[in-house]
Amino acid sequence: MKFSFLKKETSPEQKRNIKRTNIIELAATILIIVFVNIIGFYFFTRFDLTAEKRYTLSPSTKKLLKNLDDVAYFKVYLEGDFPADFKRLRNETREMLNQFRAYSKYIEYEFVNINEVASTKEERNEMYQRLYDKGLRPTQLRVPNKDGGLTELYIFPCAEVIYKGREKPVQLLINQRFSNNDNILNNSIQSLEYSLTDVIRRLTTSHKERIGFLRGHGELEGEDIVDIKVALMDYYNVEEATIDEKIYSLTYRDTDPKDSTKYTFRNKYKALVIPKPSKPFSDKDLFILDQYLMRGGKILWLIDPLYVSMDSIQNTKSTIAYTQPLHLENILFRYGIRINTNLVLDINCVPIPLHTSTVGDKPGFSFAPWYYFPEIVPLSDHPIVKNVNSIKTEFVSSIDTLESPVKKTILLTTSKFSRILYAPVEVNLEEAVKEPQERLYNKKYVPVSVLLEGVFESAFKHRLPAELTEAPEMGFLNESSPTKMIVVGDGDVIKNQFNYKYGYPYPLGFDRYTGETYGNKNFILNCINYLCDDQDFLSTRSREIKIRKLDALKIKKDETLYQILNVALPVALIAVFGVILFFVRRRLYTK
Repeated sequence: MKFSFLKKETSPEQKRNIKRTNIIELAATILIIVFVNIIGFYFFTRFDLTAEKRYTLSPSTKKLLKNLDDVAYFKVYLEGDFPADFKRLRNETREMLNQFRAYSKYIEYEFVNINEVASTKEERNEMYQRLYDKGLRPTQLRVPNKDGGLTELYIFPCAEVIYKGREKPVQLLINQRFSNNDNILNNSIQSLEYSLTDVIRRLTTSHKERIGFLRGHGELEGEDIVDIKVALMDYYNVEEATIDEKIYSLTYRDTDPKDSTKYTFRNKYKALVIPKPSKPFSDKDLFILDQYLMRGGKILWLIDPLYVSMDSIQNTKSTIAYTQPLHLENILFRYGIRINTNLVLDINCVPIPLHTSTVGDKPGFSFAPWYYFPEIVPLSDHPIVKNVNSIKTEFVSSIDTLESPVKKTILLTTSKFSRILYAPVEVNLEEAVKEPQERLYNKKYVPVSVLLEGVFESAFKHRLPAELTEAPEMGFLNESSPTKMIVVGDGDVIKNQFNYKYGYPYPLGFDRYTGETYGNKNFILNCINYLCDDQDFLSTRSREIKIRKLDALKIKKDETLYQILNVALPVALIAVFGVILFFVRRRLYTK
């Protein structure tokens, strides 16, 4: 039996129909593309298919960008022949700024190559100094050169932001102790949205809440806390608050215009900072603080329950740490917290300089670990401390949480090699040169900072006569509206060092002896931001972008295979698909 395969000829009418169909399909495709673009012009959206939504801005960021009414200009110093890690930071920064542009037409940016702007070494050094004076900090790298050696390279992973004639710097690389380069880079990329929106927020904020720094009980003041006050002024109106047993020192009392016997009360300050008091609080002052809290006030307690001075130790080589009678025990106990009268020592600590020798007229110094200054590495995932650098503490005390309906969150703990000494404690400088006995450092993760949130019961409930609690002009409250407080067992965590020779403060967290910068400033700023209900904005810090690195050993072993799969295979597949398509079309349209 014979079979014959004959191709069916296409009639002129069929050819016209096929041509008409192709024209209609082309026109429909063009119309759909135009229609989609018109819709996209008026209605913006994007689809983020990444697991951690790395290309989705937070609602607070979108709102901030949409409220811009003038150009925010970013000058980013991340252009040039950089190592791969810094190229990744550059690309992620550009991508973030492009996302900003999608929500605001006022975002403009420029990436600058310092080496092209400054052609000579003198010009480059002058530009480095100018950027440094503005608060931008360089990163020093050693990169291979053509001669096979290493060349020192300074990179400024930072930017300047200009808005309505005002200018502020922003550091894009977040240096963190005890982190490798990959983690530092990843944490910096995680914090890009926060870093860039934070500087916009500081430049655009018009209405500022009032923050009070308590005075009158021997608190830190003046040059000791000037750096944190200046930093807070970008966000808030910072004022000094003195109670002095005046019942309305922290609140306003308004009289009802229709009934002079009715009153309304409101707090003067959004939050109150109590920085290392050293004198006792009177019952009346405690009552005023209590009622401030009952009316929704927020408090940051930075308390040293023991008195001990490094000046005394340096002069006499030893001193006694003894209890300070602050009279805060009962009120904090009622709120669900107890600051213990002890000192927590930690093998993970900040070193101090010790006089070890004399060469000619100059004394010689060496650094020794000072276990009374624990270096706190934040372990919590709470946005207040997440991605914050390690924190320097001085003579810190432990904190216990007590049974109460208030929610408690441990923010900071010591390491797993800690020791607790109860007052009175002899503090001797010789301990810095002794090898620690590990058997004594058997306490793990001792809490030193706690966040309390919820409805608090007044510490003066059932303690006052009815004629006071029921008097309309007093406005006494037995329990608070939902509010919060943060307690830290160290008052020096907010204290900056000071250069008395030249009369300027060092940045909070900077140690002039070691040259290290700790995370104290970010911690305090985050505490205040959180207390002032900036959780949405602060939550951008807690974004987590995972490093999905390739297996270096596997890549090296199967390098040729992966090159074929990534280069040759896609080309081959396209070629095969093209050949198949060619024969299919030829069979369909050939006579």
